[in-house]
Amino acid sequence: MDVMDEVSRLNKSAITCVETHTVGMPCRIIIKGYPSVCGSLASQRDQASEKYDYIRKRVILEPRGHSDMFGAILRPDTEFTESGEAHMGLLYIHSRGYSKMCGHATLAVSRFLVDAHDPDVFPKRHLVKFDPVKQESKLVLHTLGGLVEATVPTTPDGRRSDPSRPVSFVALPAYAMATDLEVSIPPECRWPELGSRASVSVSIAYCSAFSCQTQLGDLGFPADALHGSVGFEKLRHAVAQLKMALGGSEYQRFLKCPTTGAVGSIFGVMIGVKGLGNQAEGSKGVETGLYIFADGVIDRSPTGSVAAARNAIAFAKGDLDIGESWTYHCLVSNAYGKKQGFDAKVLRSEGRKELTRGGFAAGPVVVEVQGNAYYTGYHTFVVEEDDPLGDGGFSLELLSSR
Repeated sequence: MDVMDEVSRLNKSAITCVETHTVGMPCRIIIKGYPSVCGSLASQRDQASEKYDYIRKRVILEPRGHSDMFGAILRPDTEFTESGEAHMGLLYIHSRGYSKMCGHATLAVSRFLVDAHDPDVFPKRHLVKFDPVKQESKLVLHTLGGLVEATVPTTPDGRRSDPSRPVSFVALPAYAMATDLEVSIPPECRWPELGSRASVSVSIAYCSAFSCQTQLGDLGFPADALHGSVGFEKLRHAVAQLKMALGGSEYQRFLKCPTTGAVGSIFGVMIGVKGLGNQAEGSKGVETGLYIFADGVIDRSPTGSVAAARNAIAFAKGDLDIGESWTYHCLVSNAYGKKQGFDAKVLRSEGRKELTRGGFAAGPVVVEVQGNAYYTGYHTFVVEEDDPLGDGGFSLELLSSR
């Protein structure tokens, strides 16, 4: 039997993906085979979650993916692509569900869209604006968090992206909600490394989602905790306990969405080490960090939206000003000694205000984030009828005995 003939026979269930990574964090871009969903982007997300969540699980979870996999579903027809305000809609997916926005995925998808000349994949490719002088193309993406403008460096004719130069995007507005906040850790939430301390210093920001920022030492961990699976598991535990502590009623005032007023929760925690990593030329400083989001997912990249959130905190504290940038590394870029972290620059703000313990202030800050994304492959996933694991997927960490 020819294996390719057998795969072709199964093509009716095929999901076609382009594989990418941004500083080590994967983004699996679904370009063909996703069922038809219609209406607003929010409605499409609801339909995806209610009717087709098995496809998210199929392409993200094992045996085709893993618990830290990330992806994006191209949605060419949304209310903003139809009005001409956006070129493409996106649904971001991960092992636990759907995200409003994702920076590393935005960088990867933007580069792919410049290279995509198939009208069935990208119907509005011909509307992408190309600057022959700067040799770059600009496109607008419709995300659940809002419209995001991306700039992709290109070849002289504008038909292909130029991987030697970083892609950039203007992040959604970022708000500093609290800086240097002492969070009380109840006895039942404390982790061993915290020792005798009963509180942790954190900052909280909002950029499409709430993030908590702290330093590795503030959590009670030594520098070598950022290396190896044992350290990761301990950090996952500490983050889960910290998020539980931040769920207390006394912290809800810091978790009110600045645009809607709705009370949210911490989506992820950025654990940083100041001064660690290669500093990009022209950047004011550098930091290496590990971001743990959702239910323990570890981001391999420096994170795009959280880079904007970190800039919002730095701006609120007076560490950054308009036009100044900061270099953010992840463990991957720092370990390989490359300058391929993310660079985040404050473009503009409504003004710096005094932050008090009782509320948020500085913002919104508009930040440009740039980084490099690369292709790693091309997949067509199929499902055999007799495969008990084929229709969806599983996570080894979440398996339960029956």
